[in-house]
Amino acid sequence: MRTLFIGGTRRGYQTLAALLDAGANITGIISLRQDEHETDRFEEPIKVLAGERGIPCYETKWLKDRDYASILRDEIKPDIAYVVGCRILIPPDVYEIPSRGTLAVHDSLLPEYRGFAPLNWSILNGEDHTGVTLFHVSEVMDGGDIVCQKSVPIGPDDTAAEVYERVCQATVDVVLEAHPLLAAGTAPRIPQDYAQGSFTCSRSPAEGEIDWSKSTRAIYDQIRALTRPYPGAYTFLGTKKVIIWAARPMDNAPRYVGRIPGRVVGRNAGEVHVLTGDGILRLLEVQVEGEASAAAPTVFTSVRATLGLRAADLLERIKKLEELLNNK
Repeated sequence: MRTLFIGGTRRGYQTLAALLDAGANITGIISLRQDEHETDRFEEPIKVLAGERGIPCYETKWLKDRDYASILRDEIKPDIAYVVGCRILIPPDVYEIPSRGTLAVHDSLLPEYRGFAPLNWSILNGEDHTGVTLFHVSEVMDGGDIVCQKSVPIGPDDTAAEVYERVCQATVDVVLEAHPLLAAGTAPRIPQDYAQGSFTCSRSPAEGEIDWSKSTRAIYDQIRALTRPYPGAYTFLGTKKVIIWAARPMDNAPRYVGRIPGRVVGRNAGEVHVLTGDGILRLLEVQVEGEASAAAPTVFTSVRATLGLRAADLLERIKKLEELLNNK
């Protein structure tokens, strides 16, 4: 069964390698470039793997830079295609070419969490599980017939990186489980009701700003959902952007009846205590933008500081800029 691989990222690379190790006949690869802010990159490993196996490999950000439909029909001639680690819609003139279908992996249990960044959204929403779904690509986003699924647990303190490792393994598992069934023509096809389920919005690094008036749990979930290898949840100290890489809720926190969310109320050798909307969050590892990461007490040095971008800070910044311009 001539197989095309489309995708990228760590789980795409791991799935491609697993298929090759299992003896799959990969006849072509379209490697999709990752977003600029990502540091955990797999374009080069995919290119190297393709070269070692003598597989034609095309690298692109979008499927608009050349006529991939003609390349697939005339050169790759796939019977089936797998799409893993893809953030773009596959056009019909590409996904309709393989006679046995084009199948994509989505990191949720469809029909729930259709759309973008479902792993991160699951942690942000305090879910206790996510999952992986292998489904047929169709004209509706994440709405094609389901072949198989696997649930992935999310512990109350798990970070996105820890859950992502499980998602990577679950992705490999569902593809390797389905591949021989698809080759034999015996794989199930379970239709989705597109009126059921839920959807997620795309996320950008700018959407990671912390609202300290939210609950301790919500802020903690945000930090663990966006920590490395993702861009990170962040706040401001004055006008300096500070990424919060690691934190923990405080158990049995003192009860503040005069509460200013974002106010630093304590610090010791290893952590800084910040008021939230209903409790206290212990900040552990942070990073001022443009600097190295550090223990929180080395950055937040005053118990009078209030985190978050405040109007007073912006007005003071504007005043200083006006003075600087007037003195020129």
